Amino acid sequence: MKERLDKIDRRLLYELDWNARQAETELAKKIGRSRETVRYRIAQLEKNGVISGYTTWIDVARLGYNVYKIYLKIGGTEEEREEFFTAMKGRADLFWLGIADGAWDVGLTFFAKSNEDFFERKNEIFAKYSPIILQKFTGAMVEVYVYPKKFLYQAEEERIPFFGKVEDNRLDDVDRKILSELFRNSRVKLVELAAKAGVSVDIARGRMKSMKEKGIIVGYRAQVDYQKLGMEFYKSFLYFDSFSKEDERKLFEIAKQDQNILHLIKLISPWDIELEIMVENYQDYNKIIRHLKAEFPNLRNVESATMSGDFVFPAKETIMKL
Repeated sequence: MKERLDKIDRRLLYELDWNARQAETELAKKIGRSRETVRYRIAQLEKNGVISGYTTWIDVARLGYNVYKIYLKIGGTEEEREEFFTAMKGRADLFWLGIADGAWDVGLTFFAKSNEDFFERKNEIFAKYSPIILQKFTGAMVEVYVYPKKFLYQAEEERIPFFGKVEDNRLDDVDRKILSELFRNSRVKLVELAAKAGVSVDIARGRMKSMKEKGIIVGYRAQVDYQKLGMEFYKSFLYFDSFSKEDERKLFEIAKQDQNILHLIKLISPWDIELEIMVENYQDYNKIIRHLKAEFPNLRNVESATMSGDFVFPAKETIMKL
């Protein structure tokens, strides 16, 4: 059943999606309500399953990793497919798993220290699951841009880039403990976080600030079930005859202005750009695609996939053990 949210709930979802570590007093000030109202509204969103938790997005490129994409069309029985999904969700080197209908069935985003490392892992997967893999596409990530969810609330936050710059920042045990806890619950109290990491509050705060400044921590996000809000999630694969710097600037401006475009992904692959779009129905999605085709005569083809599963860092217990 679709959850009906008022303006206060939608603003809270927007704020928690953009920065889940905001204090209740700060959120209360933004929405013009009491801290008790904020606490109650968040509790209701959690109780109704709109918010399932809070996590932290980590830029693995700032830890020395390259990022790669694999898209698959798969067959096999339901049991074989579930076995494949379970195996992929358990991998410590997987940033994202997407399940869809349309241009592809499964999307995987891996990270590895070198092209050779990824080449070997990719081939192992293809060899093991060759009986069910019908088609495969592989690419290398260039950069991802995250846009605020303006369909919840019209705000002016700028896009956040990540996966663009590979830097080999070193993490010690304290950093890893802090990241591990923030990954499981990005709203964890600072006192509790410090105790679990075995350090003082000042040290924990300083480590978090340092990792944010280095770009290791991209942001603190609420895990929202947008299907409960009646939203549909699409991926678009844009094939251009040519894609100039002017085309790129123009596309960035469209993504900035469009309240339904969530992510813009630059990559080296058979297509040039990926867009992730969240809308209320296919008609709204098709309207965005028609607008893109009208704006870019050199947009030769657009392939689409409807997302039914979207998992970021599914191997939660192993991500900090790499």
